Amino acid sequence: MKYAVIGSGSCGNSYIFKTAKSGFVVDNGYSFAEFRRRAEAFGFDIHNIKFIFLTHVHRDHIAGVETLSNKLKIPVFTAENLDISQWVTKGFYKQQGIIPGQTYYLDDFSFTVFPTFHDAPDSVGYSFCCGGERATIITDTGKTSDQMKQLAEESQVLFLESNYCPDLLKKGPYPIWLQKRILSDHGHLSNFDALEFVKSLGCGKCRKVYLCHISDKNNTPERVQEVFDSDPVKNIEYIICKRGIPVMGEE
Repeated sequence: MKYAVIGSGSCGNSYIFKTAKSGFVVDNGYSFAEFRRRAEAFGFDIHNIKFIFLTHVHRDHIAGVETLSNKLKIPVFTAENLDISQWVTKGFYKQQGIIPGQTYYLDDFSFTVFPTFHDAPDSVGYSFCCGGERATIITDTGKTSDQMKQLAEESQVLFLESNYCPDLLKKGPYPIWLQKRILSDHGHLSNFDALEFVKSLGCGKCRKVYLCHISDKNNTPERVQEVFDSDPVKNIEYIICKRGIPVMGEE
């Protein structure tokens, strides 16, 4: 399974995957031209994309989904009851509702949907499995769940939010109400939350963790590195996804 982080952070988020028979995208916060430029720079043919998966409707995740879906005539999978009318102009080429807690099968891969804890309606995360390899995306959630932990333990690759440093958030420019939102159970995971989650996986299958959605105002890659260096988990490689910068990976 070939994959890349097209971009991660408040400026835009997107992940692209390619299997032997399929190609799919999770979220797209970029314009069509920028998404294509980034994808093709890593050798992905955007015309091979057959599915788009949407986690939630915040602009940095949905802004480019409508155009990508309609230009390439790609269906978009969303939580079953998600109403997208407030966030898009014309709608997707096709919207396919899916139920959190269920596993679905497409082409040569399967995916499991799970609820996340975020201040966006019907927000979800995804875990993809192809040829015995599993990759799970856990971002934009104020807390984790047993289901997230179970899927992460079964995953060789984990994309995990490490959004903010508590000290930088407290001392930063955000007003108190926004700080409280980020700190809440429907906000984001801190660097320490992310580390504790990885440590909780024990002797699972995870061997690579991509640390994602790093805040531009309330975090730095250096702070993330410092936290994970302070108590490293053996046999796991950490890749810090700097804000907006594409990162290539392959299993």
